[in-house]
Amino acid sequence: MKFLSIPIMLSILLCGSVSVAQEDSGPPKPPPTFIELTSIQVKKVKQAWKLRVVGKAPMLPAKTVIEFEIRWRTNIVFAFPVVLDGSRRIDQEIDLKVLKGALGGLQLRSEIRPRSQPREVQIALEKEPKKYPMETAPWKQSFWKKKFDLGNASEIEKAISQAKEFFRLRIRDVLKIQRSYEAGRDAAIAGSRFQKSGNFDPRTWQNYCDKEVRDPIRKIQSEMKENRKTLSMLPHSRDMKYLVEIVNSVAKRSYDRSRSLYTELGLKPDPDDLSPVRIDINCRSTKLSNLRKTVERLCESQKIDMAKLSG
Repeated sequence: MKFLSIPIMLSILLCGSVSVAQEDSGPPKPPPTFIELTSIQVKKVKQAWKLRVVGKAPMLPAKTVIEFEIRWRTNIVFAFPVVLDGSRRIDQEIDLKVLKGALGGLQLRSEIRPRSQPREVQIALEKEPKKYPMETAPWKQSFWKKKFDLGNASEIEKAISQAKEFFRLRIRDVLKIQRSYEAGRDAAIAGSRFQKSGNFDPRTWQNYCDKEVRDPIRKIQSEMKENRKTLSMLPHSRDMKYLVEIVNSVAKRSYDRSRSLYTELGLKPDPDDLSPVRIDINCRSTKLSNLRKTVERLCESQKIDMAKLSG
């Protein structure tokens, strides 16, 4: 009688059966590399980027759809499909006019999803499982060695400088709004502003908050939403989050501090002055100490001299 080894006996006790190792067991096989790119060319026509991708995929069936992504690190910048013709050669020019700004170190990544292919391509793939191993699909390739830039060295350097100036100006402007608001609030409590017939006038105060505080913040928030879509801002996504926190914190303070103003004056807060409209007030904190720390982090990251923020 043959005796089972201790590991097999434990497997039987724990799992109830013993599975025999298959011949193809071991580490997972890498996905096949079907695409060979020979060149990636970039040019600018009438201030719009155009990308030309040249290569071949001789092992794939005709009409295979290859999904390409332009990436900067893990960020997807732009996506486009390529459909193979009978020659299996790739030579396609892609219009990138939606991309604004300049950025270096971009790369392409391809992905082939068998289940998303035309039916005739699916049938061709299924006929040759060794050539097209479904267990490794979707088949992805990253073309690390063919990185490319949208813009020359001077354009990329200019984009970096413009991003720094964008942050400096928005920090300066929103902090100026914050200081002006606090000065206005102090004047309201002292009775030197926002008065009518010797009493605090909520309507005058609300008009001030809208025109001098919230409308400028709305404009800044709109500019931020537009600029974060550009190529130039992509490397500054963390710093943009800092800026969003700073701007939204000041926006929310304008509502919280307005509520406390009514309380200090012994009045009931006016609902019209406490309902945010078309303005983002989502932030982690409205404390001035936290606001100051976020400003310091952003200035340190962008190498901005804080002394220039008062200019």
